[in-house]
Amino acid sequence: MKRDPIQIIEAIAERQKIISSKKTRESTNTPLSSDPVQLDFWEDGKRAAPNAIFRSALFPALNPKQKENRRFIKNGKLSSTGGLEVIFTGEQFDQSDLDVYLEILNIARPYPLGQRIKFSAYGLLKALGLPTGGSNHARLHLVLTRLRGGTIEITDHKKRYFGGLIEGGIRDEITFDYEITINPKFVNLFGFGMWASIDKAQRQALGRDATSKALQAYYSTHVAPSPHKFETLAKIVGLTDTNHRKIKFVLIKAHDHLKDVGFLIDYEVTGDTIKAIMNLSQSQLKHIAKKSRNPRN
Repeated sequence: MKRDPIQIIEAIAERQKIISSKKTRESTNTPLSSDPVQLDFWEDGKRAAPNAIFRSALFPALNPKQKENRRFIKNGKLSSTGGLEVIFTGEQFDQSDLDVYLEILNIARPYPLGQRIKFSAYGLLKALGLPTGGSNHARLHLVLTRLRGGTIEITDHKKRYFGGLIEGGIRDEITFDYEITINPKFVNLFGFGMWASIDKAQRQALGRDATSKALQAYYSTHVAPSPHKFETLAKIVGLTDTNHRKIKFVLIKAHDHLKDVGFLIDYEVTGDTIKAIMNLSQSQLKHIAKKSRNPRN
């Protein structure tokens, strides 16, 4: 039976309307976070993380005795800078855990978040500048399980991320190769101006000086740090000693170490405050020059 041309045109129009409506619904219902996102921002030789991690006591400067007797924290609000809230549940992290985490983020840099990343225990230990014997393989695995076990809630710029720093993974018990994933929603903490990079070589030169490492991470989120009270810095880097003279001594010694490795040009102590003078990179100098030309930006 031959159909009327008008009916054919109306049928085609109705079909196009249905297809268009379906596409609109699919577009509306597709969350932005489903799009593949990569962290390929920073230069080789640098390591990076969100400011929320560097500006809080999430990775405190624990001494060896504290590391052996880590606290288990339940829904604890950690010290942080203003405008930032960090709540933590889990076994306490430390600066050596941050070293591992920074390397994992760097390995994940070329891949969409949520995609499995692969690395060997040997390769990661080499990247960290650590011995590659069996005992360090065991320590590395403990760090990875600790990073997986800790739950964080970070609120920065009116966005709250809650979850782990890394997702679960697989280890080959023969080769000690790992496969792990990072929650793609974690990218919300890497928004414009919300992350910072640190120099890997300088960090490794700091060795086991946890206080210096914590200060390096914190100061890296600044271009020109203002004077800080020793008490304030102590809280941000996670020092818990109540002896103020000892805290002041430890922090000044850490600033000297940061000068030795070239991270700081100098520092100034005035009473109960200390002001760090940064040895700025070329990119930081360009940023300052740009701000001076465009003061409203």
